Amino acid sequence: MAGLFSNALEMIKELSTPHALQYLEPIWSGVDEQLQKLQFSLLVIQPLVEDAEARQLKEQAVRCWLVWLKDAVYDAEDILDEAKTHELLIQRKTELSGRPRSKVREFFSLDHNPLLFKLQLGKKLRNVNEKINDLIEKMDKFKLRPIVENNSKPLGNRPQTYSYLHESLLILGRDEDKEKLVQMLISDCFGEKVAVVSIVGMGGLGKTTLAQLVYADERVKNHFEQCIWVCVSDDFDVPRLAQKIICTAGGEIRDSTNMEMLQQDLRKVLLRYLLVLDDVWNEDFQKWDALRNMLLDGGEGSRILVTTRNEKCSRVMGAQKPYILSGLSQESSWDLFEHKAFVEDAEKPPGLVEIGKKIVMKCQGLPLAIQVMGSIMRSKSDESEWQAVLENETWKSQHTENKIMPELWLSYVDLSSHLKRCFTFCAIFPKDHDFKEQELIKFWMAHGLIPSGKGTDMEVEGRETFTELIRRSLLQIDCSVPAWEYERVCKMHDLIHDVAHFVMENECFTSLKGGAAPEIPIWPRHWNLDAGENYNLGDCSNIHTLLYCRRDLSVLSRLKMVRVLDLSHAYIDKLPASIEHLHHLRYLDLSSTYIRKLPESICMLVNLQTLILYGCYKLSEIPKSITYMNSLRHLLFDDNRPEFEALNACLSQLQNLKTLSGYTVEDDAKNNIGQLKSLNPLGALALYNLQKVKNADDARKANLGNKQLIHTLKLSWGKLSWGPDDECCSMENAEEVLEALKPPSLLNKLTVSYYPGKQFPMWMGERQQFQYLHHIILFKCKACEQLLPLEILPGLENLSVSEMHSIKHIVNNTRGNPQQSFPALKKLYLESMRNLEGWCVEDTDANPNLALFPCLALMVIKATPKLTTMPPEIFPRLEELRMYEMDGIKHIVNNRRGDALQSFPALKKLYFESMRNLEGWRVEEDREANLPLFPCLNWMEIQRCPRLTTLPLEILPCLEYLRMYEMHGIKHIANNRRGDALQSFPALKKLYLVSMRNLEGWCVERDREANLPLFPCLKRMRIKGCPKLTTLPLEILPCLEELRMYEMDGIKHIVNNRIGDAPQSFPALKKLLLVKITNLEACCMEEGREANPSLFPCLLSMDIKKCPKLTLVLQNLTSLTDLWVTSIENLVSWPNEMQGLKSLNTLTISSCKILTDASSQGDCGPPFLTHLNFFECDLRKLPMCPKSLQSLVISNCPQIESLWPEMGHLTSLSFLWLSKCPKLVSLSDGMQALTSLQSLYIEDCPALKSFPRGLQRLLPTLGKLIIERCPELEKLCKPGGDYYNLLSTMSYKQVGRAQPLKCITTNRFLLSVILICAIACCINFLFNQHDSQNMKEVWYIPPT
Repeated sequence: MAGLFSNALEMIKELSTPHALQYLEPIWSGVDEQLQKLQFSLLVIQPLVEDAEARQLKEQAVRCWLVWLKDAVYDAEDILDEAKTHELLIQRKTELSGRPRSKVREFFSLDHNPLLFKLQLGKKLRNVNEKINDLIEKMDKFKLRPIVENNSKPLGNRPQTYSYLHESLLILGRDEDKEKLVQMLISDCFGEKVAVVSIVGMGGLGKTTLAQLVYADERVKNHFEQCIWVCVSDDFDVPRLAQKIICTAGGEIRDSTNMEMLQQDLRKVLLRYLLVLDDVWNEDFQKWDALRNMLLDGGEGSRILVTTRNEKCSRVMGAQKPYILSGLSQESSWDLFEHKAFVEDAEKPPGLVEIGKKIVMKCQGLPLAIQVMGSIMRSKSDESEWQAVLENETWKSQHTENKIMPELWLSYVDLSSHLKRCFTFCAIFPKDHDFKEQELIKFWMAHGLIPSGKGTDMEVEGRETFTELIRRSLLQIDCSVPAWEYERVCKMHDLIHDVAHFVMENECFTSLKGGAAPEIPIWPRHWNLDAGENYNLGDCSNIHTLLYCRRDLSVLSRLKMVRVLDLSHAYIDKLPASIEHLHHLRYLDLSSTYIRKLPESICMLVNLQTLILYGCYKLSEIPKSITYMNSLRHLLFDDNRPEFEALNACLSQLQNLKTLSGYTVEDDAKNNIGQLKSLNPLGALALYNLQKVKNADDARKANLGNKQLIHTLKLSWGKLSWGPDDECCSMENAEEVLEALKPPSLLNKLTVSYYPGKQFPMWMGERQQFQYLHHIILFKCKACEQLLPLEILPGLENLSVSEMHSIKHIVNNTRGNPQQSFPALKKLYLESMRNLEGWCVEDTDANPNLALFPCLALMVIKATPKLTTMPPEIFPRLEELRMYEMDGIKHIVNNRRGDALQSFPALKKLYFESMRNLEGWRVEEDREANLPLFPCLNWMEIQRCPRLTTLPLEILPCLEYLRMYEMHGIKHIANNRRGDALQSFPALKKLYLVSMRNLEGWCVERDREANLPLFPCLKRMRIKGCPKLTTLPLEILPCLEELRMYEMDGIKHIVNNRIGDAPQSFPALKKLLLVKITNLEACCMEEGREANPSLFPCLLSMDIKKCPKLTLVLQNLTSLTDLWVTSIENLVSWPNEMQGLKSLNTLTISSCKILTDASSQGDCGPPFLTHLNFFECDLRKLPMCPKSLQSLVISNCPQIESLWPEMGHLTSLSFLWLSKCPKLVSLSDGMQALTSLQSLYIEDCPALKSFPRGLQRLLPTLGKLIIERCPELEKLCKPGGDYYNLLSTMSYKQVGRAQPLKCITTNRFLLSVILICAIACCINFLFNQHDSQNMKEVWYIPPT
């Protein structure tokens, strides 16, 4: 709040400067007295506000007074900003016209008449002064104490490279809780297929953190096939949650709320899963039951872990064993506080320790409170300051109406005034929002929340503010969200968000997706419409922030005082004309819109600081008038937009520009590299067309070395950073130009592309100069013959080298340097290195034990044909290896280097593609059995390696995932002739075989296959396009849970029971998918054995598509819950065994053209069916369905003429969809008994002319009705029709297609008025056009 006063006082000071008076003198006389009164009032109140803010938590009267005061000061700030903006507008118009405007013309101008403006300004100032004086009188009864704040205290002496990423690793006192929960999840103590485990505890106890610990535990990851995390919060919207689960589980993303489609998609993707539902508040059992029913098809042993503050919520969700989380022990509490409050390894004064332990006791074991309090105390070194916190009156407010924890309130009170405003501004975003650092800083700047005048850039001050909020634990680094490059992404804990919202409650409105609409405050200044709903914004004149405005853009003309406007993703192809009148606008986001051109009038946004144009791919140019926008600090667009080259000439005039996505160098004086001299960009800078730089002297004019705020630099000798080969250029002076473009020492990332020189400059290998350089990309520098000693750079973590055909070795130790390595390198990318022969020049004499890449975790190599070896000893910590088109490699490892066998000890993930000459794994194949080559490998994918003929099992003891594609050299998966003992894949869980045209069997020694399972732990197998594979021996797959087979022409029977007397089965199989197996005749070779209940004893889901010869046998599938049948030519009638499918819930039959009747032996269907779907069938008669049926879909069934004669028994039916049934003439009788029916869709059924009487009675109770392309029915449902009144109470109805707009009136008088107004507008437009032609030198003249 005090920060708001500071803003207003700072603006009064600015408006009183001689420069401002030069423009404002005509309006200032007469209002300067009011201005002085305002300044005096603010100075009187300012020192008292801190006390009022601290007391508002307990005293409602003080809180109400603060709300009124804040509104009055907002009004004062708006008035002062109007005066300041008026000054800028006068300057801008003078600049545009090239001469001062005529005073006579200004006098008769309606928008900037000085007399009119003075009268308005004086009246507004008087009103505000009266408001504030009235509040000063009321203030006396509160007896507020003056508190003088030292706003100049440093935010924290932190180096720029400080990182908080490791804070999440320090989790104290939860080891026992974690162990108990892990055991509950992986044990079989529940007796349920899908069980719910809940963590219950008050906010701030660390429930989410504990769930994250459990989620990341290796035992949990190995036990469950899927781990899914969904943040729920207070919006338990079932369709939205189902979409999130499907998306996270790897399913197809649909933008649909259709529960029928969602439940089908969800059942397809679920395996044995762990689903974490974090922060659940729902107490509605029906909502939970709707979601729970869709989750029951997961694998046996699936678990749902719920975190909630409410034990009732835990009971509603059926948690058998809620885990009640308690606070931390006294010892763990002190350890956490000590870590936060004291510098590590520093001496701890006994007095502070004693007070600190008393503070910890007041936190009652609450981790969040301890963490926040520790962060507060870290900035206080005096014992009296610690004692003052301990004795603060706020501790006595243990229970407030607003449920604000006193510990967290103290953390707010302790903030400086500008930190308070920056922190509380975060309340305009919903809970669980991702706060992106740069975006939030730009918002703060737009609202004047960052103090200026300290000699540093606002962006730097903003970064320090963001860092300080993290340091105080008010923001927390979110490691689960991929951070933007060099930008931190944070979360705010719900309880801390409550503190911010408590302060901003009357100033902001945030819509919630899918949730109940929150109450709109009386004076909202900030609107967040992220939910996409249309809200009545009322009087918009006081709105300062409008986020996600995508629908009703007519509101823009009423946003007189808006500072932040977000139109991103709006469906607009041009900016509304009213945008030029938003003179107070500081932040405008137009990203991902369809605008084709920015108007020249955009220059009238005299305060604009940030303009965002990301994803505006139809925008062809930047307006020339942008030259005048000297307030612009951030111009953001995709950095590969050469059509924005005209922008270059503006740079010298945009003195405040801090962010520029790209700059293209040209020959002329207005676009040469010297234009960058006065620019001090912040963050990233990309320079293109560097071949146009004439010499080193010109390059030095850019002054790159002194631009210390750059962290990312791209240098390209072409128009784009990536492009075709003809982009490369030749230039004799390239080397001296690059030498002169030496970047600043704090650079983090460097990209050099299309560089035509033969050598890189020496500064690229300067160890001390570039110790913060983490990432280097070298692309198409084809003439360079060797790399500089990049291996000595201490901070280099990521190196990418592509299409540098003259490079022969990565490291060149012939330089005379001692052998060195890349001490910090974690990722290495090499692509299209045509002549790369080895890793180090001194390969022959090098120490074979030397680890050239001691920390390398990921390596990707592509199209490097002369590289022939991969010595494991130089990659001791390599975890992921990807190799593509490496024709020079015949064996992965060469064991002839020494006696000891080589291996990759840490490798976990391996990917090979198009390795045409790869023959084996080691040179000495006969010694492979002695030692695993990949002892830790758990993921492997091999594609198109035609000479590889074997996959030795002994080198892959931990392999869990294997995918092979077009491996035509492999005939058998395993070769057991290596020794007496049969080999297997002991840990393999997922196997994918695709297009293996020569694969004949599973093991070379077929007669021994029955002795030992080849895949003892395999749970998921997919096979596609392996025509020579004829059998699937069950004995090698004892644990298989999911089998998917596609285009397997050699398979006639899934199972061959002639192997032995004992019948074979899939004991654990739960999901079966068969697609395009053209020769498949039956599931089992021994006819009549399909009836054996042991064939698929646990099968839950079966999907059969395009198997024309298959005879469908469904006997004894007692566990089957979902059945999909598509394009089965032998399916003529309803299968007789349907009545025996006692667990079947969903049945879908599609494209079975000859299916015409219900059953040859009766009409009985599955007894507990809930969802029945027919698509593209010539069905004439429907089967009888049980009372349990909830959803019925009939689409594109041209022969059906009617539904059942009577369907009144279907009392559970809630969804009925009839589509493209041209012969359907009637529905069923007894439909009045369908009391659960909520949704009715009828489309393309022209023969249906009326509803039966029973359905007519039911129409008023329906929730949703859609009728399209049914002419007779549409007439009855439209105004004047027999059914129209029956539809009046329906929440959603659509009858026919949307009609085109018609004339709004037929009244002749009104039409005449409209015509006259239109003519007047045309005349006014022509007059303005004529007036503008008289000033040829001006691009744009603002309307007067």
